[in-house]
Amino acid sequence: MIIAERHNLSPVRVLISNSLVHIELFEDNQNNLFLSSILTDPERIVYYATTSSLLLKFMKGSIMLQTLFDKTPSLFVEIISKTKTALYSLNDIDLDLKYGDKTLQELSRDDELIKV
Repeated sequence: MIIAERHNLSPVRVLISNSLVHIELFEDNQNNLFLSSILTDPERIVYYATTSSLLLKFMKGSIMLQTLFDKTPSLFVEIISKTKTALYSLNDIDLDLKYGDKTLQELSRDDELIKV
């Protein structure tokens, strides 16, 4: 089972970091891929597994951020707030990513998102 526990992850690359979003790619010691993204209301950080094929689709702009998250191959995610860190089963909660309705290219144009 693949579980995104941030203490066991090594940073690979920041996919995007601007005034609105920060999405970072990580891997574990078995080369499994993970991403961190910002959740909406209340704002927290979620770490979740992904696959190279899903990541490529997101990088090419053929899927939105929320789709990338929703198709995680793991049942568990780690969520971090200012006061708490916990693992959650995706069977028990529904999570929406901040700007999840955007592609990577749209997220890269943060000045346009501010106007929305």
